[in-house]
Amino acid sequence: MYGRKSSMFIRALLFFVSLLYGIAVRLRLSAYNHRLLEIKKLPCPVLSVGNITLGGTGKTPAVIAIAVFLKKQQKKTAVLSRGYGRRNESEIVVVSDGAGTVADAHTSGDEPALMAAQLLEVPVIVGSDRYGAGMTAFSRFHPDVLVLDDGFQHLRLHRDLNIVLIDGLQPFGTGKLFPAGILREPIASLQRADVVLITRSDRSRDMTSLKKLISRFTAAAIFTSQHVPTGLVDLADGSRKTLASLKGKEVLAFSGIAQPGSFISLLENLGANVRKTINFPDHHRYTRDDLNHLQRQALEVKAPLIVTTEKDGVKLRELDPRGFQALTIQLEILEKEAWERVLLQRL
Repeated sequence: MYGRKSSMFIRALLFFVSLLYGIAVRLRLSAYNHRLLEIKKLPCPVLSVGNITLGGTGKTPAVIAIAVFLKKQQKKTAVLSRGYGRRNESEIVVVSDGAGTVADAHTSGDEPALMAAQLLEVPVIVGSDRYGAGMTAFSRFHPDVLVLDDGFQHLRLHRDLNIVLIDGLQPFGTGKLFPAGILREPIASLQRADVVLITRSDRSRDMTSLKKLISRFTAAAIFTSQHVPTGLVDLADGSRKTLASLKGKEVLAFSGIAQPGSFISLLENLGANVRKTINFPDHHRYTRDDLNHLQRQALEVKAPLIVTTEKDGVKLRELDPRGFQALTIQLEILEKEAWERVLLQRL
């Protein structure tokens, strides 16, 4: 999927399956375009944050940044998410009522749990039926605007602003559809975008060429951003350390995210000596045995610091994570004023 080596048979098999997947995707898009399938509209504006590739573009930091900005503009805001990896993805769950988190990470999913922890006075609701979740949010919290997490493919819900995230380091993978590549739908689907946000733009090999490629498929405004580390948080007691505490320190790094390489690069750029990396599957549900294994590995490689991502960190809090740290990050939009104007135009 990511272009790494595989046998000719596997490549041929995945390409064949991707053709079938592509037919299904195009039929579904056509059904919505011709109104054969119903598009439902919520009673307030919806800002959708999504992508056209599988995971790893930085949707969660983007949703958090957008919700924080809207709240500063005195807009009552709520977040809708599916909540991948939770116990019952069909159930509509209020993760945060705006006053505090009311559902754990296993019930809500790791990304909504992280949003709920960071977004004060912003309710977070999860449900595979985003229209149903949106109506729950509207009836309970009366928001002025809803931010839809991972909504680009959720065509049954009308959105007032379609924001598509593209990873600057690995924009479209091999350019093939899943499972031969990482594309969830053809690149031409970018024509539905109102705004394109390139994440990790500081790691792009050729930003000029990437912008030109994107502009071939959409007339949307293109913005750039980067993920900026802000510190370390102790997962046991919530205490914080500066980024300087990583410099020159031996670290065991672990994560269960789509693109762990980006996390490791952040640590190394901050001066950490990453002695060992352990990668779990995306949305991995951690156990106490996992934490014991990580602690043993850290002792073996003589790494006094065990560091993970914020997304993974929210799932460890109930497991007595003494000795575990999470690297905190935030999204920084490089064209900040123009970006904020675009967000407010559709409200």
